This record gives sequence, C-alpha cells and structure tokens, in this order.
Amino acid sequence: MSMNAVPSGPPEPDNKRAPVAGGGGPPYDGGMDRRLTVLETRFDTILPTLATKADLAELRVGLVDLCMRSNNELRLEMEKMRSELRNEVHGTLMKAMMWFGALAMTVIFSIAGMGIYLSNQVTAQITNQISNLATRLQVPRAPSATPPDRQVPGALPPAQR
Repeated sequence: MSMNAVPSGPPEPDNKRAPVAGGGGPPYDGGMDRRLTVLETRFDTILPTLATKADLAELRVGLVDLCMRSNNELRLEMEKMRSELRNEVHGTLMKAMMWFGALAMTVIFSIAGMGIYLSNQVTAQITNQISNLATRLQVPRAPSATPPDRQVPGALPPAQR
C-alpha cells in the first residue's frame, strides 16, 4: 500500500480506445482520472487541518503571552525564594551571633570571677603572712616616759651643768 491517505483500490485496465470521431484530443486515460481523484481526496482531507495565517498569529500572541506570564511568574518565584533565603540567612546569623555573644560573656565572667577569687586569695595570704610575722616577731615597745628621779637602766647619766 502506498503512502496515500486514500487507498487507490485495484488497478483499472487502461482504456485504449480510439478517440471519439471528430475529437482531436489525446486518447482518454482512465488511470489518470483515478489518480486525480485520489489526490483531490487527499487534499480535501489534509487542507482543513493545516494552520492559517490567523491561526499562526493567534499562536504567536499566545506564546508571547505565555512567555511574558512565565517570565513574571519566574520573577515572582525568584523574588519569593530570595526573600526566603534572606530570612533564613538572617535567622542563622542571629543564632550564631547569640552563641558568640554568650561565649564572650562566659569568658568575660570567668576572667572577672578568677580575678576576684585570686584577689581574695592574695588578700587572705597577705593577711595570714602579716599575722604570722606579727606573732613571730615581737614588736619592741617604746619605753614609757620615766619620771626624772628614776633612772632608766642602761641610760647615760644626765649631763651636769
């Protein structure tokens, strides 16, 4: 079977009769008539399905509209994703900053606490050392004023006038 849309049917025998009296045209060819009928049927079947200029123009307008709508939708979707990403990054950075702040405060309070502790320890050690020294060393007491009639042992006699 050929690629024709309409089957060609069984072949007809060629009519090779002599031309009609008085007609001076070419001899009648029945096969040609049949082939023309097949072609006309094929064209009548295919032509209504082909696009017209109006159909193509409408398709072009539809594609342009679709592209514009798609571009706008893509732009809106990208803007939405950008804002979501921005919010997510901002939230993550805020959490990281809070952790770093808490770590810094912990270090500062630890150093301040250690300073206070060492200050108290040093003060207590100095106080202990001073009290130990005070107990081990007898602080000489200043002699009390003796009355003039009594002499202090080991003192020089008063000068004569």
